Amino acid sequence: MSNSKIDKYIYWVPAAAIDAAAGRLTADGYQLRKTFGSQCEVLKCAGKRLGHAEPAGFSRMCKRQGSWYRHSAKAGMHLIVADHRLPNYMQRYLDATMAVSDFQPKRLPTPVELRAVVDSDQYQDTRPDEWEKYSLMDRIASKILFTLTGFWRKGDNLDTAWLGHQANHANFLAKKHTARIDGEDVAYSVTENASVCSSCVEFFNLVTEDSRKLVRSCPGSITLSGAKRDVYYDVKPVVAKPQDSELQLSAAPDRQPAVS
Repeated sequence: MSNSKIDKYIYWVPAAAIDAAAGRLTADGYQLRKTFGSQCEVLKCAGKRLGHAEPAGFSRMCKRQGSWYRHSAKAGMHLIVADHRLPNYMQRYLDATMAVSDFQPKRLPTPVELRAVVDSDQYQDTRPDEWEKYSLMDRIASKILFTLTGFWRKGDNLDTAWLGHQANHANFLAKKHTARIDGEDVAYSVTENASVCSSCVEFFNLVTEDSRKLVRSCPGSITLSGAKRDVYYDVKPVVAKPQDSELQLSAAPDRQPAVS
């Protein structure tokens, strides 16, 4: 798999630090654009217009899916996404990067193999209970949106796609289906886009935080946020982060990159 240019930089900022971070970014000419629908809207960031998802944003449009955030180590934190590396004072909050890859699996798992992934202890012991409880409204909304946008055909619905929804998250936890890349076994999305749900869980590194991931976009992120279809995003965690004592938000301004 060839290396690609980084498309997105994923930052997670603690609630106690968001005001100082936002103030410093604003002073440097950045605009924090809050999401008002789905949290994946942060992917529409461009130049000095940054995507910003507040904690409450994970309980709005995709509330059930947002349970992965509410049950993660990042619960209560603010998500900021940029299409370039932010100034040095934000480095401590850089959590992961996203890049379009040329990876394609040789084949996708069969339904029997998908069920085995879903039945794994790693998934069953980690998944939020709320995630599994989809409602009649979930069925109606997904049927309308994904049929109108062409992801689902006649006869497709949330019930038929549900195994894929589960298995895509489950494989990143259980790592049953992986690709050997750069000496590492990297888990990947195990269905086509039409059966992916809440790819934000992996895009924004909410699970298996120290593991690289190859992630396909869900129909929502493609429709609402411009994520690409039929490709895998290479999500790489940032392992080494500076200590708070090394970088201070009150430090002298850094030289800004040229951003159009």
